[in-house]
Amino acid sequence: GRFSPPATSPTRTSRRTTTPTRNAPLGIALREDLASLLAGRDEPDLTRLSSDARAALDVLERDGASFLSDIAREAGLLPTVAEEALWELVARGVVTGDGFAGLRTLLTPEERKRADRRLRAVRGRRVRGRRLPVGRWAKLPHRARETIDPEPHADDAARLLLDRYGVVFREVTARESLMPPWRVILGALRRMEARGEIRGGRFVEGIIGEQFASPEAVEALRAIRRESPGELVLLSSADPLNLVGILTPGPRIPPQSGQVIAFADGVPIESGDLGHVRSRLAAQGRAELLP
Repeated sequence: GRFSPPATSPTRTSRRTTTPTRNAPLGIALREDLASLLAGRDEPDLTRLSSDARAALDVLERDGASFLSDIAREAGLLPTVAEEALWELVARGVVTGDGFAGLRTLLTPEERKRADRRLRAVRGRRVRGRRLPVGRWAKLPHRARETIDPEPHADDAARLLLDRYGVVFREVTARESLMPPWRVILGALRRMEARGEIRGGRFVEGIIGEQFASPEAVEALRAIRRESPGELVLLSSADPLNLVGILTPGPRIPPQSGQVIAFADGVPIESGDLGHVRSRLAAQGRAELLP
């Protein structure tokens, strides 16, 4: 689902709906992590929902997790209309699906859906309406930010950051919009260090402030120091380790940009689409280092 609802302007009066695209910021999370990820997130704007989306949401609020066919029947909508209403709710960060197959259907262009239907008809198969997403859909939980005590979620957030980055300090949380404030995470990290679960120290040069690392990250850093230089790594801009403009020089590269970043010895040297990056590296005589 979309765990960070889209920002809305208080001066904006248009009721234009927001529909997901291939660059929509959709995330995948384990059910047990949802409480921590959604603790105190901004409330989705429901005032701009279309009447069909409102009707579908009423069904989910009343009946709980439901299949699309059930949503359409209970809301009195055609299946195709219910599908569009569901996509609108996904884009607003209001509902979540229990699998990825439904989102694949969401991201399939309408032209391809029509072509698929024609292909099935040509092959003699019986076509029964539009290809609808599978799985169940449910409303994402939400509680007002001011009613949530961030302390109980601090340990979960700290462990998630350690799993994601290995070494944690204030700067790496710059892209983490769903995390508690740094002062809360810092308290959790200090408690974990006092219990001997993680290490505190100076792991990254040029960073001011406290730093913490998991034991596995400390061993990995020591191993990297012993390796010979020259490693070339290609990284998607959507990867959490895209910290260009945060820990390294240059402008930030948005996660939704679809770009690829080439790192040489941990320093970004090229960015752009995959073909552009490969051609530039080949021109520099680095083609043999490409993975």
